Amino acid sequence: MIYTVTLNPFLDRIIEVEELVYDDVNRITEERSRAGGKGIDVSRVIKDLGGESVALGFAGGYSGMELEGRLIQEGVVCDLTPISGSTGLNVTVFQKRKKIQTLLSTASPEVGPLETLALLKKMRELPRGSYLVISGSAPGGIDDKFYAQMITALGDRGIKVVIDADENILRQAINARPYMIKPNIHELSRLVGKNLTEAEEVVESAKPFLDSAACVVISMGPRGAIGLSGNGIFHMIPPKVKVRSSVGAGDSLAAGLIFALSKGDTFEDALRLGVACGTASTLNLYVDGCSSAEVEAIEKDIIVKKF
Repeated sequence: MIYTVTLNPFLDRIIEVEELVYDDVNRITEERSRAGGKGIDVSRVIKDLGGESVALGFAGGYSGMELEGRLIQEGVVCDLTPISGSTGLNVTVFQKRKKIQTLLSTASPEVGPLETLALLKKMRELPRGSYLVISGSAPGGIDDKFYAQMITALGDRGIKVVIDADENILRQAINARPYMIKPNIHELSRLVGKNLTEAEEVVESAKPFLDSAACVVISMGPRGAIGLSGNGIFHMIPPKVKVRSSVGAGDSLAAGLIFALSKGDTFEDALRLGVACGTASTLNLYVDGCSSAEVEAIEKDIIVKKF
């Protein structure tokens, strides 16, 4: 079974207007809302692939209730831990005439120690052999070391923990020996303190982390992804596509990768599916998962380079 954790989810509202006129009434031409967060996006894509996962995390207030309701409506199974604070809200105002957008974001809620403990207890009850994808930033009240604590608490139970985070959270998590780390090339550059550009540089910089994790996967935008494991080092290069939005592409990659591994696919085949999912997600303007037909078509045209 696959579980995802989003400690800092948000309710995403997208509002479209013809043009934003100040000090006047602006008519909304289109409005949509969705549950947002990196782990949630992973669960969303797993559902699109025909798989099953459970989205874990925190939710509170009216926005938290709406977030949970929208996940249920989408068919994404969730088991969110209630908090006293209100789930964050992101409002994107898109002006169609000028083709520009403005993002308005509320502060993240504070999470108390008892609420943190409740989530940790829930994760300690996960079935042995499960995959757990922990993505994104931490809300107020949670220390960066909490990610490492989750890995340590679950490692003895045979849970394969995947970490998709940045900077100090990622550093702390690596020391706890997760199953996989999945930084993008910019996050890896910050981790090693060097600006990485070439594939060979990425491979050499990532190799030492195989001492702490069984797999290391680095997403590289339109250049695909590089994956390292005991089964080999691969660079998956996707075909060129017309990108509408790259937001959430890394989460889609993680979803395809973990979904394939959970079915028993090889690391190479799982990485190929992950890159196909990440590329397919860029064809959509909003983070709404990816089409299985588009994934299948892209997967056939992926170039595989072995190191």
